Amino acid sequence: MAEFEDECKKFEIPLIVLPPRRPDYNGGVERGNRIFCEEFHNKNNLLANNLTKMRPELEKALWKYNNYRPHHHLNGATPMQYILFNNHSREVSPVVN
Repeated sequence: MAEFEDECKKFEIPLIVLPPRRPDYNGGVERGNRIFCEEFHNKNNLLANNLTKMRPELEKALWKYNNYRPHHHLNGATPMQYILFNNHSREVSPVVN
């Protein structure tokens, strides 16, 4: 967690730690997590017992969720559209493994 906190400080991102699974504190995030988990885990061909085979499927699901799937809370935009079209000043960089 310390590395994450350091990166938040570096990019001047306020970090507020909330208790997990508490929709009364952050319902939007909890709902997003639920929707993503439901869509990902409901795939018929998901092999939960093989992480090597599951990792690419998870990466594809995350890409779809952030780049193609409309989000009601963002007025039908994807998270990437929201970032790009709302002139957020923070630099956005892809996650590289």
